[in-house]
Amino acid sequence: MSDSITLNDPPPRGRTILLIEDSATVRRILRRLFETEMPDAKIIEAPDGRAALREVTRCRADLIITDLQMPGMDGRSFIGTLRANQALRKKSVLALSSDELSDLRRLYAGDAGILFLPKPSNPDEILRSARALLRAAPTAFAF
Repeated sequence: MSDSITLNDPPPRGRTILLIEDSATVRRILRRLFETEMPDAKIIEAPDGRAALREVTRCRADLIITDLQMPGMDGRSFIGTLRANQALRKKSVLALSSDELSDLRRLYAGDAGILFLPKPSNPDEILRSARALLRAAPTAFAF
């Protein structure tokens, strides 16, 4: 990777993004954002953490964007499950929440593969964060 990469540089082509959000409206907005700004990315959707766990290995997601407040398995539990699983622990995660995030930032302070943004965040910040995580993500994971 070059030192000249900026946060606005595009990620590698053909990556898969898993959107986890219980609100169909928010999922639709995020999908449109990524389809417009990263047209080579494949977008997969899940309404909660349980559905996302079924999808994450099937679709081989390079980036997971998750809400933290969801019914069923919430984003906190989902991230904990990912990080506890040897095959999935290196997945890149962008977590969005209207909750206070300081406890999660402390918990995952040494984990470069996870970023937290407040909800709502502006689209440019979401894209910058997603691009940074995608550039840093390995292109293949062992399953």
